[in-house]
Parts: sequence; C-alpha cells; structure tokens
Amino acid sequence: MKLKNAGIGFLVGVTGGTLIAMLNAPKSGSELQSSLKSGSGSMKSQMGQLKIEANEVKSSFLKTKHESQEVFKTLGDEVKTMISNYKADISPNIERIQKDVENLQNRGEDIQESVGKIQDNFKFKFK
Repeated sequence: MKLKNAGIGFLVGVTGGTLIAMLNAPKSGSELQSSLKSGSGSMKSQMGQLKIEANEVKSSFLKTKHESQEVFKTLGDEVKTMISNYKADISPNIERIQKDVENLQNRGEDIQESVGKIQDNFKFKFK
C-alpha cells in the first residue's frame, strides 16, 4: 500500500511541476519548443566541438609523449657517449699518474736504502 501511495504522489508531483513550468514559461508552447530544438542543436554542435577538441588534445598529448621518449633516448645516448669520451680522455692521465706514483714509491725505497747504507757506514766508522 505504501508503494502505491508513493507512486501516486510521484505522478501528482511530476504533473503539477510540468503544469507550473508551462504556466510560468516566458514563451508560448510553440516558441518554447522551437527554442528547445535550437538549444539542443546548439548543444549538439558544442558537444561535437568538445569531442573534436578532446581528440586534438589527446593526439597532441600522444605526439608529445612520443617526441619526449625520442628526446630522452637521444639524450641518454649522448650522455653515454660523453661519459665514454670522458673516460677515454682521462684514461691516459690516470695511467700517467699511476706511473708517477710508482716512480715516487721506488725513489722513496731507494732513498731509504741509501739512508740505511749511510747510517751503517756512519756506525761502522765510529765503532
């Protein structure tokens, strides 16, 4: 019973709302219909324009995504090339520095030996 009463109340409300809207409408029925038709046509054209613009944004986004992937790939390759060039440039310097360090170590050992011999000679002379 309650569902029946709710349905009747809903129908009465819709009917009353429609009648009030028609009585308070600033235009006559035929003018209102033509206005709604032109409004719906305008709305359809606006929706079509929105779809076109959305597709343009989507294609622009995809194009930007593709181009940025190419740029980052190229950038990565360039960075790898720069690093390998840098390594090639500094490699001879590193080798030269290592040789210089070895020479210094050898000279240090030679000096220690010489100092040791001098000390031995000095001790020998004064004994």
